Parts: sequence; structure tokens; C-alpha cells
Amino acid sequence: MKAGVVFREKRAVLNSRMGRLAIAEIRIWKIPRSYHYPEGRRFSLFLVYDGKILVGIDNHKPKGPHLHLGEQEVSYVYRGDQNLLDDFWNLARKAGFEP
Repeated sequence: MKAGVVFREKRAVLNSRMGRLAIAEIRIWKIPRSYHYPEGRRFSLFLVYDGKILVGIDNHKPKGPHLHLGEQEVSYVYRGDQNLLDDFWNLARKAGFEP
């Protein structure tokens, strides 16, 4: 089975309090299940402002699913595509950016 795009989006999002725009880029692929990708998904969701990552969720190997919160990285539990999207946008809102 080849990898297939499940969801792909890139858009500008606004922080209305500060009048700043950031870029949100979301990519989710369906891939064959494997040791490194047991959920059969590869994903990369990032909110970037001024060249810096504000929020990110990805699952590249060897790290597996994890969050980027500024300079910090913490483990993340993947619970499906919709939860992944909801978690990302909730973190973006906490950073002051509306989808």
C-alpha cells in the first residue's frame, strides 16, 4: 500500500490581540502500519510565527508522536485524526491564534 493524503491544509491564522499572522500547516497521511507507525498514520501539524515553531504535533521516527511547545518537546498520545486536529487547534488557540 502506498501512502495517501488524508488531510492537507496550509493557511494564515490571526492573533487578533497582537495583530500578528502565523502560518498553520497540517499534513496527515495514511501509511502501512509498522513498528514506527503502529496507527498507520504519519502526521505533521505546525503553527509557525516569524520562523519559530509556536505549536507542533508530529510523529517522525525514532521519536514517535510528540508535541512541540515552543522549544520544548513532550510525548503525545495519538487518538485518531479528529482528536489530532482538535488538539492542534486547541493549542493554537491557547497561543492566541484562531483557526
